[in-house]
Amino acid sequence: MSKHIALYARLSVNENGERDESLETQCDLLKSYVQENIPGTFQYYIDNDISGTYFDRPGLIQMVDNINNNLVDTVLVKDLSRLGRNNGETLSFLDFLKERNIRLIALTDNYDSFRDDDEIIGIKTWVNEHYARDISKKVRYNLKKKMQNGEYLGRPPFGYLKSSLEKNKLVVNEQYRELIPKIFELYIEGLGYRALAEYVQKLGIPTPGQDKNYANITGKSRWSEQNIRRIISNLVYCGISVQGVSEKISFKSRKTRRLDSSRWVVVPDAHEPLVSREIFDLANQIRKKRHLSGEGRKKTKTTCLHLFSGFLICGGCGSPHIFRKKTNRPSGYICGLYNRYGRTACTSHHIREEDLRGLILQDILRVSKGVDFHHKLKEEYRKDFSVKGSIEELNTLSNRLEKCRRQQKTAYLDRLRGIISEDLFLSANSLLDKEKDLLAGKIERLKTLSMQNEESASAYELIIESLKSDNLTKNDIDRSFLERFVKKIIVFERDEKVNRNVRDKYGLDRFWSEDELKTLTRSFKNTLIIYELSLAD
Repeated sequence: MSKHIALYARLSVNENGERDESLETQCDLLKSYVQENIPGTFQYYIDNDISGTYFDRPGLIQMVDNINNNLVDTVLVKDLSRLGRNNGETLSFLDFLKERNIRLIALTDNYDSFRDDDEIIGIKTWVNEHYARDISKKVRYNLKKKMQNGEYLGRPPFGYLKSSLEKNKLVVNEQYRELIPKIFELYIEGLGYRALAEYVQKLGIPTPGQDKNYANITGKSRWSEQNIRRIISNLVYCGISVQGVSEKISFKSRKTRRLDSSRWVVVPDAHEPLVSREIFDLANQIRKKRHLSGEGRKKTKTTCLHLFSGFLICGGCGSPHIFRKKTNRPSGYICGLYNRYGRTACTSHHIREEDLRGLILQDILRVSKGVDFHHKLKEEYRKDFSVKGSIEELNTLSNRLEKCRRQQKTAYLDRLRGIISEDLFLSANSLLDKEKDLLAGKIERLKTLSMQNEESASAYELIIESLKSDNLTKNDIDRSFLERFVKKIIVFERDEKVNRNVRDKYGLDRFWSEDELKTLTRSFKNTLIIYELSLAD
């Protein structure tokens, strides 16, 4: 089989996202040169919108295969940068062509490997790589600026669309306006990821992948626990844009690494929220609590959740209580082990739902006696949301940033005066640029975090203000109240000895001696309430 001339063309975009020329222009230039100067057959090898820093390009790979199969005798490119912008890889590729006695012609570089020596090739390939590095820095900078301006880059998350009026602005997808808040509401009420996935699946809602037409997503895909977890934990649903969480290891590599959260680009009020920050924080407080208690993945698939489900523990055996309602009898909860095996395993430890509300109200009045209960809650939450030393840290970071700027200016003046070499200046300038970006990211993150925490603390204070012991009623003891303030409620039979496993698991011995526990189980009917906040100090 006769050999042919390989016409290789590659097109990528510049730092402004624009194409410098078309593939058609490149191909016409190469074809004209062949027809005028090198008689013979030719074949095009083309890579479109692929960076020259990578050498796993389909068109290039096809050309290499044909060279190895002895089908190519000449490679023609517009210039050496079309072959690649990775200095090391490009030089290796040129060695590959030389070993196989393949002629290389780069038109605008006026280079012919059968005519010219290789003394300047290394310089040209280095310049091409430097250009790619420079473009990469500019692209990264432009992308970061867009993120900081509130533009959402990439595909919009489930529940949102890209605005047709404002570039990269997220707008609510009206189709799911009510669904997202409902998912948060049900999660706060006690449903787990699996139960919520089943709930949304039964509504006939397409999965996030189906909704966005992701590749390899079939019509048979179902809502998963991961889909729900991503919604619950994504700040985008309370109007906050969080981007730039990862970056490429190098402009010459496709591998990425996750960045420290201080370098993320966080923009509050970037778009319309679907849930309030208060609801989001509560849902994620519950998520962390379930994870720490080993209940992160609720196994129940039922969407009918009762008020105290998941909060009641049998003091006799440590089993969770289950809801039971019998005809002509008030609804209540009984020991799960008793329900399954009867009195041979445990006793019923029955308690009515309405009695539980009254006991909690009574207990709050007891522990707040002589103490401003709502004030204590506000203080605890204020501690949780405070950013310690944030003002001092901001000042320190700002001073370091200003110092970097002064060092850059000094290095620039030293270069102009010939005190330092260009290589040393470029190296120092690059290091200072990286440090400046890191410091600027930390400052932005700290400012955003301070503002968000202040907003969250204020929101919780408004909630807690309504929970003054003199205003609190049974109707206030709802699922939201329990998730915020109650960890577990241990239910005892009269004069029952506390189960050792229960004492160890919930750390009862840290607060009460065995005699005190006996007194407590007698004094407060048959419950012991463990709060999320240390109200019994």
